[in-house]
Amino acid sequence: MQKLSLIFDSSADCASHEVAALRFAAARLAALLRLDYDAAETSPGVNGQGYRIPMSALSFVQADALRISDESHLWGGIVPHAFVATKLVSHPLWSAGAARPEGWRAVDGIEALTLPGYSVFSREDAWAAGCALLQAGQVRVKSPFARGGNGQVVVGDEEALRRWLAALTDEPVRAGLVLERNLLESSTCSVGSSCLPGYEIAYRGSQCTVAGPDGHDVYGGSTLEVHRGTLQTLRTAFPDESVCMAEAYDAQVRGAYDVLASRRNYDVIAGVDSQGIRHAGVLEQSWRFGGASMAELLALEWFQQHPQDEVVSAETVESYGDGILPAGAVVYAEGGAGMPRKYARVLPHGY
Repeated sequence: MQKLSLIFDSSADCASHEVAALRFAAARLAALLRLDYDAAETSPGVNGQGYRIPMSALSFVQADALRISDESHLWGGIVPHAFVATKLVSHPLWSAGAARPEGWRAVDGIEALTLPGYSVFSREDAWAAGCALLQAGQVRVKSPFARGGNGQVVVGDEEALRRWLAALTDEPVRAGLVLERNLLESSTCSVGSSCLPGYEIAYRGSQCTVAGPDGHDVYGGSTLEVHRGTLQTLRTAFPDESVCMAEAYDAQVRGAYDVLASRRNYDVIAGVDSQGIRHAGVLEQSWRFGGASMAELLALEWFQQHPQDEVVSAETVESYGDGILPAGAVVYAEGGAGMPRKYARVLPHGY
């Protein structure tokens, strides 16, 4: 029997609840795919056999060292450089002469698929890009390496931008920042797909936020309508702006950087800015195990048990309280001590 192994990235800042969720999902996925899984094993081995779930997208170098030749051997993605797996690829550089990391490539048409914004790698570029964006309203500044809505701040004028930049050390600036138009009224949906041995699904759904321990809004879960098939076939069920944008973003960004991914998730936002102007675009991509993955996994289990079904709804919920769990809830992270409780469930009658 082939084995399922987890791959942890020692350089990634992963919270304990993320690790707990990944381990829980690994046991369920191993059962679904009829693979052997040892929760105590810490090394995935390098023999190229079996199936892997990485905590973060792998680099080409990491994949080669593990003898992973393509995306059929993992639930996640493989990228040429670490920055490609972040929000940084969702925006162009500030200028033709702007600072950039090694391997940076221009993505044709990216401006039409994302909010107005820039990716910057120097204080000078951050200041210039921020001032330009402020001419048309508030600007949201993001750390591209933070997850779940963390690591963000909204600035409304040049003085606020100046103070924020002055408080930063050089390291995060060189690593990259995202500056984009802030939306005051908005909704975010998840569009994505997963291709695993014997299974192919695609989905569209809504996201919600919840107040975190510090009072700021953070990711609170996703409710998905999951279909058998691919992103392309999803357009038949949802021929709308969000699915079209996600599909185009997927093709453009993955094509520009030669990304391999069996799990592809895109957060698409639509709303109005401080001037009342409507915007829509892909906020970021996820080519790794993410916030909606347990809903995907429960949908995969449902399809295995109900081969006649073509569609099922599932949700993930993250909260910081001890509310009553709904019927059918599968708890995969207990929470507490400032960490969210996480559960998922199938909603067979829709939502």
